[in-house]
Order: sequence, then C-alpha cells, then structure tokens
Amino acid sequence: MPRLPHSLLLRARNISSLLPLVLRGARSLDSAINELRWLREHVEEICVNKPEEHFHRTLFRLCKRRSRGEPLQYILRSQPFGDLDIECKPGVLIPRPETEACTIHLAGLLVQERLRPLTEGTNQRPRQSDAQSSLKIVDLCTGTGCIPLLLHSQLTPTFKSIRCMGWDISKDAVSLARANLTRNELLKNITAPDSQSSPSITFERVDIFSDFTDQQLRDLKCDVLVSNPPYISHQSFKYETTRSVRNWEPKLALVPSIPQKGGCLPQDVFYDRLLHLHLKVCGSRILLMEVGDDEQAIRVAQLAIGRLREDLDASRVVQIELWRDSPDSLPLDNELQEYDLDGYNINVRGSGTLRAVVLVS
Repeated sequence: MPRLPHSLLLRARNISSLLPLVLRGARSLDSAINELRWLREHVEEICVNKPEEHFHRTLFRLCKRRSRGEPLQYILRSQPFGDLDIECKPGVLIPRPETEACTIHLAGLLVQERLRPLTEGTNQRPRQSDAQSSLKIVDLCTGTGCIPLLLHSQLTPTFKSIRCMGWDISKDAVSLARANLTRNELLKNITAPDSQSSPSITFERVDIFSDFTDQQLRDLKCDVLVSNPPYISHQSFKYETTRSVRNWEPKLALVPSIPQKGGCLPQDVFYDRLLHLHLKVCGSRILLMEVGDDEQAIRVAQLAIGRLREDLDASRVVQIELWRDSPDSLPLDNELQEYDLDGYNINVRGSGTLRAVVLVS
C-alpha cells in the first residue's frame, strides 16, 4: 500500500491531533474527517456519565485501531442498511452499499409487481397480484442477515404474509443474524404483517453444498431466492483486495473453498449451485445473485443460459437481467443497456459496475 504524503498528514494534524491516526486507515482526508466524527459520536454514547479522561482514552484507543486498518464497522459495531441498524463483528462479512442498493431495488420491484415473466398464460404459479397474499424469501450465504431482514422490513406493508429464511455455513454468521433480528425488532425496524403475530424470520446453519434433509428441502421451496456468495478468486484476494479486507474480513465469506466444478471457474462455483437450486429444487420465481464485477456478471449470465438450455421444462419462460451498482439510476451514455449473449437478449438496469445477475420466470 502506498505511503501517505507527509503534507497530507500535516494537514490532518492541523485539524485534529487524532486525525492522522484515522487517516492511515481511511486513506483520504475527507473520509478520515467523517470517520473521526462518527468515532467521537460513538464514544460519547458509550461513555455517558464517565470522566472526561475516560472519554479521551477510549477515543484514542479506537483511533489507533482504525490506524491499523481495522474496518470502521467493526470498531463502531454497526452499519446502516436501508432503514435497519445491522450489528457487525469480526468473523462476519460487513454489508456493502451495493448489496443494500440491490436489496432495496428488488423490494421496490416486488411491491410494484414489475418483475413479471416475458409471457403470461404459462403454467406458472399465480402472480403476487392474486391477493398479494404471501411471499417466501430464502437467502443463502446470509452473513449478518441484512438481506432478508431488509426485504422483510420493506415488504411488510404490501404482503399479508411474509416468511424469510437465511442460511449460512458459519456459526458466527448465524448467531449474528439472529442477534440482528432481535436488535431490529427491539428498535421497531421490523414488525409483522397484520395477519401474523410475529415476524417469520429464521436463520439456520447449513452448508448449501451438502445433501439436504427432507425438512431442508421443504424449507428451500420459495418465491424468491437471493444470495451474495463468496465470489473472489484466490489470486484476486491476494493482490486486488484492500489491506482492510485481507486482514480483517473472513476469507470464508469472500473466496470459495469448494473444489472447482467442470464448466466454471473456481470463483464462480457457487453460482452453478445456486442455478441448480433455483431450477431444480426451490421452485423459485426469482433468483438474484450478487457478483463481483462486469466480467463475472457476463460469465454467470452465460452459465445461466447454459443451465436453462439443459433444463427439460419447456414451459419455463425465463428473463435474465443484469443490475449495476445503482440499479435505480439512469445509465451513463457509455453504459450498455442490453447485452446479446448466446442468442439471449439481456436487459441491464442502472449505472455503475455490473453487480447482480437476476433470473425471473
């Protein structure tokens, strides 16, 4: 990592004696100023009725942690995610703004009934317009639980019944997801639809590459399947991720540890499994898979096309979309709004890096 210019450190010190410490972690002066403000506010909250000396010692200790590259979210122990407050702990991946944008966009489209098949009149299950009665969402590789929690929060006013389930292989992740459910229920960020006595949200520890039990197979039946799986190659993790990510965030949640499968790269192995579950197991109408960049988005879309062509269900009509970082935004002039891949016309939503591959049937 390049060293910070001495002149920049001097500018930071002229603002605050603590700012150079935060700057070493934040890497830009504007970001460091904001982070120091958030650290001060955090210490003010946790040091109520404590001596001033205790306040300064605590703030200095947190700034030192940030100077070593520890993510701010681990230090503050939280991250806003939509209208939720998500607790963060080392060992569990920190929710990203791109994940938040995709989740909110998906919720908006479900509310507006804009995720429709290409043709009506097929032998598909009834659409949500039939009484807007119920919806079941399954999130695989759930981490903090932020995706199903936010979807439940956003969709509660629209659906009479919502069930959300999150699975993760990590015991720490499942424990934190359950804690985040409790946390946001107490904050009244998550409430139940009028027809339910309590929110139906569960988190379980499951390896999605394992042989499922009969109960797990039943649990997987859903309307919407979502996942932000590990998708970084070992090479990219070593040379392209930031020091903060490499040193502090769980490699298990970033780099697939599953042996390479035929037909896809090691970093794409989760997508092959997700497509199988969507097409053969879950009966889901929507599959949303978050990806790392444009190249991976194209590979995963091509993988989806290949799996669809192998599918024996001739009545299945599937629309494939690519979503960018900001799927609600208008595209820039130089951003493609559609791709033609292997004979499939694929629409692109939003602006920025390609961030999700979405199948709608």
